[in-house]
Amino acid sequence: MIHFLGSRMFRYGSGAVASVLIVLSILVVINFLANRYNYRVDTTEGKIYSLSDQTTTVLRALPTEVRVVAFFSQDDRKKYEKMLGDYSHHSDRFSYRFVDPDAEPAETRRYKVSDHGTTIVEAGGKSERFRGVEERDLTNAIAKVLLGRSKVVYFLTGHGESPMTSMAREGFSKAKEALLAENVVVRDTLLLLETPQVPEDCDLLIIAGPRKRLFDDEVDSIRVYLEAGGSLFLLIDPEVESGLEPLLENWAISINNDFVVDESGIGTRLFGLDYSMPIAAEYGTHPVTDKHKGLMTFYRYARSVSKLKPTSGMEVHELVKTSYSSWRETTFSGDKPEFDPRRDSQGPASLAVAVRALPTRRSGRSDRGVSKTHICVFGDSDFATNQYFGSQGNGDLFLNAATWLLQEEKLISIRPKQRGESRIHLTRADATWVMWLSIVVLPALPITAGILVWRRRR
Repeated sequence: MIHFLGSRMFRYGSGAVASVLIVLSILVVINFLANRYNYRVDTTEGKIYSLSDQTTTVLRALPTEVRVVAFFSQDDRKKYEKMLGDYSHHSDRFSYRFVDPDAEPAETRRYKVSDHGTTIVEAGGKSERFRGVEERDLTNAIAKVLLGRSKVVYFLTGHGESPMTSMAREGFSKAKEALLAENVVVRDTLLLLETPQVPEDCDLLIIAGPRKRLFDDEVDSIRVYLEAGGSLFLLIDPEVESGLEPLLENWAISINNDFVVDESGIGTRLFGLDYSMPIAAEYGTHPVTDKHKGLMTFYRYARSVSKLKPTSGMEVHELVKTSYSSWRETTFSGDKPEFDPRRDSQGPASLAVAVRALPTRRSGRSDRGVSKTHICVFGDSDFATNQYFGSQGNGDLFLNAATWLLQEEKLISIRPKQRGESRIHLTRADATWVMWLSIVVLPALPITAGILVWRRRR
């Protein structure tokens, strides 16, 4: 026995057994920690397998218990059940249960459900129902049942603005659809000349890309609306005088008569853009832009908008900044501009300003209470058009600005991304190199190795 314990076989065998036991112990500990501390990593570019920032923002801010009842059969609920589990993982105030309409007809009749695939969201004595399994639908239903009354947005028309219903590249139909998806009521045919004032139910007035000057009566109506705690979202392009410039100076906003030139080359390398389309990746510290860190936005022929000295009770912030390789050009000659230090201003240039201020007159709406005036001005309207709305962070920036203006800061977020394509773009030289590598070089390696081994053995 003593001889066996001292043998080489025992030493090697005991060492192998000890190694196996150590590995098994490590695996047990890892499995225990994995079950106790759930952590997942989504490596997809758009994070399509994770809940969006919009959803997690809503879940973290739940003020009351939210219950979800999903009417799905056993065979149809697997993917949806995983998503609902992710929701409950992010908030203790979120719960869900499934009802099989075929197996539980009494419960189905009690909820007056007639179709498979129906989801009912309940909170605070109110409910909202929808059909589908998309994250955005569920998150919007939760927001809608919690917020109660839908906010109302008016788009001013009559000054050359692109129609909100237009699906053309210069239209704003995507912006309108995105607002509707956020449970906002959109009215897109406001002619202020036909009404003595901005409608009382207007929570936000958007003026997107006017080409003509507003009439004095219209400007005066907007002034009264803002003084009573209204919200204004102005998207104004270069070489356009809206008539609102003197009014906005009273709220410490300067709309400058220039356009921004970007010579950084970032737009050219990434998107094929020229100097007249500035790229922005620097943002001010503000609720509208706090979640845009790391996101780029770009603008087609933009003017600068800067802040002036604020008065008491006024908060003014510059939101979007271009690079140090940009400047504010004041000569509209049509030729490629050259920086002139005598008349031009070196970048970074501010492209947007947000203001919050105390109202100076009482609002006529009883449901608004004491509401502060909110104003956001961008020196470009094209970034929110159909052509660029879905590019990089443009759409999120527009929606977050609108959300802040609607005084729903808790809902500011980055929306869920759609599954996109991942393409490799090869030049002719790259394609030739890949062909030779795959057809000649790689097959030649094992053949060469085999010949060398054969020669050595001989």
